[in-house]
Amino acid sequence: MSDPVKGGSSIGASPLQIIVKGGTTSSAHDKERAKQKAMADLGRAHQDKQQIAADQGTRMTKDGFVSSRLTSLKMMDGGSPRAVLLYLNKDKTVRQECISEVVLANGEDMTFTMVCPKCLERGEPHGSAQIMVKKSHRRWQLDTKRAGEVVPVFDPFHNQMMGIRICGTINAQDEILRCSNFGCTWAVKIANSKVEEV
Repeated sequence: MSDPVKGGSSIGASPLQIIVKGGTTSSAHDKERAKQKAMADLGRAHQDKQQIAADQGTRMTKDGFVSSRLTSLKMMDGGSPRAVLLYLNKDKTVRQECISEVVLANGEDMTFTMVCPKCLERGEPHGSAQIMVKKSHRRWQLDTKRAGEVVPVFDPFHNQMMGIRICGTINAQDEILRCSNFGCTWAVKIANSKVEEV
């Protein structure tokens, strides 16, 4: 083994990102986040244009006959295995529901997704507020006793009810799951797909 660099580590540069409480993020981190936000804003603007065009439907305009519609607004594949996570208040009542995709990452590592409500409240883009929980990193189980059951869930705007066919319920009561975003303190345990802050 070579001699350690004066004032440095003998194992080289650390791949870990160290965040100091009350500190600031690096300029590279801030640039990457700005780039992600710009891409998300661009995608939303594109979807807004599609929606405006589709709202015209089939009708006559000053430029001629127009027939337009959207064939799909799906962000997830309808055939993806899903679970419904119930976010609880302190008094154990359901505050909100979250549709979670359950996927087999790289063909072997089972992963489920969830959203950090604290990050959404402070204005993080939806993509940055998502948490992926891998079985290789955290102990959790998918209980398939309720697989195939249709769970009623309100859409995000509470306008209409929709049915989600679940692949089971998620249990991670032996693990504390934390949001990894800078400055976020959200931490939960999950029992029978009920998400409770700790």
